[in-house]
Amino acid sequence: MAISISQARVNPDLVVRTMTLDGAVVELCAYPEVRSETLRVAEPETVLMLGLSRLLSGSQGRLAGDPRRSFARFGGLALRPAGVPLEIQVGQGAFDTVRIRFSAARIAPALEGVRFDDALLAACFDLHAPAIEEALLRLAAELEHPAADSAAIGEALVALIVLDLGRHLREVAGRTARRSGGLSAWALRSALAMIDAPGPPPPINAIAERCGLSRFHFIRCFRQSTGVSPGAAIRRQRIERAKRLLVERDWPMVRIAANLGYAGAPSFVTAFRRETGRSPGAWRAMMR
Repeated sequence: MAISISQARVNPDLVVRTMTLDGAVVELCAYPEVRSETLRVAEPETVLMLGLSRLLSGSQGRLAGDPRRSFARFGGLALRPAGVPLEIQVGQGAFDTVRIRFSAARIAPALEGVRFDDALLAACFDLHAPAIEEALLRLAAELEHPAADSAAIGEALVALIVLDLGRHLREVAGRTARRSGGLSAWALRSALAMIDAPGPPPPINAIAERCGLSRFHFIRCFRQSTGVSPGAAIRRQRIERAKRLLVERDWPMVRIAANLGYAGAPSFVTAFRRETGRSPGAWRAMMR
């Protein structure tokens, strides 16, 4: 039976592994089946979270207080800053995560000078930072298989994450400050919905047509709105779907490649390794 996400957050069985470090607590969490709902939350600590299983379909968030604001989707890697009132829509399902809860002092270098407006929050809800994701996966592995030096490795990884996160947030903040134009909220939602849809990737011309724009104008506006080209967003989303399939299905590589629209298993393996630094087989073994 599905429960409220608020109940799940305080469930004593939620956290299955913990590593307590200087100003940071790293946790492996196993969320039970939660129901779809909307809630308001202001985190007491800054939380960085990486999904280790499928994402809950339709999960998104926005700065609370103004119903005219657009929701931004949650990706596999997300940051929720402390004290910022958020309105979050959660999809139904069960999921596993690794997360870091930071003290104000530990995360301060990464957040120095950062103002969490709508654009930056949207980027935080769906962080695209492979170095940070890789460090979180290493932390998850240390929690799963602790050793005498796990705490020392954890301290080093958290220090690296803080540095990388600060760099990433400053880059995103600078990009959003320079941004002008871009897609309307409706057009951006439509484009992302097509990119996120299961199956082979949509042609860019088809996405542009859905948005009522020429191909050239759509590509320019999409980059202004997201900081990446439509092609990069499509490649990134295919890899995210591949990760979920590798964890949730026992399919051979050739079937996963066909499901995602790759020409064959070799091209899928090459693309996956280019994006993640690992082969699909190594990813599947690590996540299981």
